[in-house]
Amino acid sequence: MIRAILFCFGVLFATVALGQPISGQKVTTAKIEQADLAVLFRDNAESPRLLSGIQSLFNLKSAADFDAYDPDDAGASAGMNFEHIIAGHRDPANRFTPRHGRYELYRLPDGKSVMLVRKPEDSPWKVSSTLKYIVNEPHYIDIEFRCVAREARRFGERGYAIFFFANYMNDVAEIPLHFRGITEAGGEERWVAGEAPETHPDWRRGGTYRHAEAADLAYDEDHNFKLNVWSYGYPRYTEPFYFGRAANNMVFILMFDKAYSPEDEIRFSLFNFKALREVDPQLRPAWDFQYVIHRVEEGKPYGFRARLVWKKFISADNCFAEYRLWQENLGRNQ
Repeated sequence: MIRAILFCFGVLFATVALGQPISGQKVTTAKIEQADLAVLFRDNAESPRLLSGIQSLFNLKSAADFDAYDPDDAGASAGMNFEHIIAGHRDPANRFTPRHGRYELYRLPDGKSVMLVRKPEDSPWKVSSTLKYIVNEPHYIDIEFRCVAREARRFGERGYAIFFFANYMNDVAEIPLHFRGITEAGGEERWVAGEAPETHPDWRRGGTYRHAEAADLAYDEDHNFKLNVWSYGYPRYTEPFYFGRAANNMVFILMFDKAYSPEDEIRFSLFNFKALREVDPQLRPAWDFQYVIHRVEEGKPYGFRARLVWKKFISADNCFAEYRLWQENLGRNQ
């Protein structure tokens, strides 16, 4: 009885990015097992030593002892770690600000969901945001990101905001991101293996791929974090999903409910800071992505939905089929 009363007092009500109240138990970590997946979520109370997001991800059916994410470096293991908010001008807050300040974790009543909640006063950009993770059968994590800027002027004359999310992977079978795309203007859609080659003056062991209809982002010459702002001219993606081949014949797929519009877009990023065989025999790239708002408006809600898939690799076409099935289900549920 006493334990039940204490639990009830532990159930807190938080105000999320859109100002809507939610109920949930405030925790520092939350483990959810659902069908094939076992997932450990973490807040950022110990960040930057331990990052917020998914601390570990296991497929109990296909690779029970293999964590999808880097298990050795404590500061580089967090699936969909919300890592940067970046403007088009030089600013100290361009680097790592979501890792600092409160980002509280709530276990939600359905038993298979958690939500990270950040208030505007805890963000140097004065941006409130939420990240909701829902573990679904058999090997899916569905994600909802929502944000609201309370001081749009912080994003300067260029007016855009890049929300950068990092995935620091465990050992992989191969480094590239695979996506449907084109390699030249007017080219036919095909499978592309994005390896992030050194072809840009601001390259730093990686780069970013944008949608076929998207333009590159302009940024000030004295910008202090250029590596995550520029993007390749080609190839460009045509469908908003990518996959990577992990060790143990596993596949990591990320898919999104949007690609490009005049308001916002998704971009794919690959960085190789821990994926150099001559330095380390382990191949551990960062399979990252960006959500870009082109012109931030104060008080306006923005966001995206995504699905993470962690399962045995079958084929590229099977990955494409996973994306098409999810898109069909999104359409039916709208």
